[in-house]
Amino acid sequence: METAGAQTKRVRVALAAVLGTQLAVGVGALVSDHAIADEGHPELVQTTAVGVGLILGVVVASLVGAAIVSAQPRHPVGWLFLALSSVIMFSAFAASWVGWGAIVHPGSLPGTGVIAAIDNSAWIAWFVIIALVLLLTPTGTYLNRRWRVVGRAVIGAGGAAFALALFRTELDAPYQSVDNPLGAPGLGWLTSGVAYVLVLLVAVGLVASGFSLVLRWRRAEGDERQRLMWLALVVAVLPVCVLGAFIAASAEATELMVLSTGGFIILIPVAAGLSITRYHLYDVERVLSRTTSYSLLTAILVGTYAGIIWLGARGTGRWSTTPEVAATIGALTVAVLAAPLRRGLQDAIDRRFNRRRHDAVRLITGEIGSADLDLDDLMRRAFADPSVSISYPGIDAGSWVRSTGEAAAEPRNAVEVERAGRVIARVGFEAGAVDRAVVAAGAAAASTELDNARLRAELAERLVELAGSQRRLAEAQREERRRIERDLHDGAQQQLIALAFELQSAHLSGDPERMSSALAAGAHEAQSAVRDLRALANGLHPAALADGGLPAALDDLRAHATVPVRLDVDVARLDPSVEFTAWLALGEALVNAQKHAQATEVRVCVRHVSDSLTFEVRDDGRGGANPDGPGLRGLRDRVGAAGGVLRIDSVPARGTVVSGVIPCGS
Repeated sequence: METAGAQTKRVRVALAAVLGTQLAVGVGALVSDHAIADEGHPELVQTTAVGVGLILGVVVASLVGAAIVSAQPRHPVGWLFLALSSVIMFSAFAASWVGWGAIVHPGSLPGTGVIAAIDNSAWIAWFVIIALVLLLTPTGTYLNRRWRVVGRAVIGAGGAAFALALFRTELDAPYQSVDNPLGAPGLGWLTSGVAYVLVLLVAVGLVASGFSLVLRWRRAEGDERQRLMWLALVVAVLPVCVLGAFIAASAEATELMVLSTGGFIILIPVAAGLSITRYHLYDVERVLSRTTSYSLLTAILVGTYAGIIWLGARGTGRWSTTPEVAATIGALTVAVLAAPLRRGLQDAIDRRFNRRRHDAVRLITGEIGSADLDLDDLMRRAFADPSVSISYPGIDAGSWVRSTGEAAAEPRNAVEVERAGRVIARVGFEAGAVDRAVVAAGAAAASTELDNARLRAELAERLVELAGSQRRLAEAQREERRRIERDLHDGAQQQLIALAFELQSAHLSGDPERMSSALAAGAHEAQSAVRDLRALANGLHPAALADGGLPAALDDLRAHATVPVRLDVDVARLDPSVEFTAWLALGEALVNAQKHAQATEVRVCVRHVSDSLTFEVRDDGRGGANPDGPGLRGLRDRVGAAGGVLRIDSVPARGTVVSGVIPCGS
């Protein structure tokens, strides 16, 4: 399978090849224009007003296509724009080749007749490509299955019409004097009649594709509607251009034909460019701004270098110098100008392409790193949106916290910021106040500082959690003391007080028989009080745990359990504090499974792995336990106080699993 890096490299090579070929053809057409004009054939020159208009269409289509392909290589519209500009550039190449080889110097170049036949009907491809652009904008897919049928019909009719037109015996201007070696005499009804009907079908499909885009625009809302606005306006004049092209073809008005077809050839790429720069169509305005800035930078630097070389070669007096010195001066000048020119051009173009985004990014990058930086306040000012809020991933999966470590509210609209392949922050905003792309650009500019803030938020959350845990532990200890006091007051203390009163009463009565009976009853009551005190002490720290460790204490818990308990315990004696914490967690989990989960079986597994004690209590009860309930929360606090981690996984109807790890040394 091809890696992403290899795919990107392959796309860049293909893109460079297409643009390089177009540039070479364009330069060749300009050179041939001068040569043809010098030979006394100004009627064959392409750099007329109409030709310049087509050149504008080629440039815009190439830039838009290159930007889309760079950002989204799988989006078909980018490649379609490149195909459109390439077909038009082929027409420029064909006009120069045929003009020189068949008209200026007949027979001087090979293949002029075949090239003329191909270029004679190349405009059909313009119709087909523009129709597909309109059908696939902006998603890269058809509006529905019926529009897919329209697209296939346009492709089929266009391909058939082009193939049939290759065999025409008479070519249209400016190739009317060129013999077509592919011409098929006697098949005019097929190469002209049927082909004309097929071209009509293509034209109908082109108008229908414009209607498809208008439908998308009417159904769209908010930002998507604005993205399609410019193209929808251009499509409104599409039927007029198509009709004008057919009228011009019937009247053999070549210039009107080129103007009519060139009208939408130019307008649609220009409208797409406006949509990109203003409303982020295809989401490639950033790539386009970079492409434009580097193109201008290259042109300026190359022009500067060439100008210095020319001055060195043509200069007189003190301006005259050797080529080597001129080249050195040119190289040094270009090196000095490159960086400041790039910054200045990029700044100016970014400001032009999206002023609000440019200002937001500039403000954020200008204040990042300053002392006492408040990221929330900075982004509110940068986006001019007082509702902006920043939250960071919490310790628990799916949770979000503010910079103070407290839980963050769920924003209605948010942009997630990634760094090194993971989400580091979430910037919430009001959709009506700021564009999502502006928020994404500003957040990306602050990604390093946001990552630092995430670490601080994580630390703050742990401190908040620690403070809360300490409060809950202190409250639990107070509650435990109150329970012990109640048990002592209501149990052994009452028994001993009653026993003292009975013995005192018997002593005062002086009756030997009553005194004997009171002593016997007193001995029984004293034994009962001892048992109550022992049970109370065992609840604080069970004797089985002190004598036999966790295996013995868990055996004791199983013996008194009301549901079957399966034990899988493989631990030796550990530090008493670790054993006690584990016993509390396991005991609480067992009690919950018996009292609340309605379980029919509980499994307990305890292991001593390396320097940690791991445990798990799994029941087959009803599940749905609340991990933040007071019981489980207190249990998590106890394990956390010992430096451990407790996890609770409770799925309704699938039971509950309480597992944890407590560090215990080797």
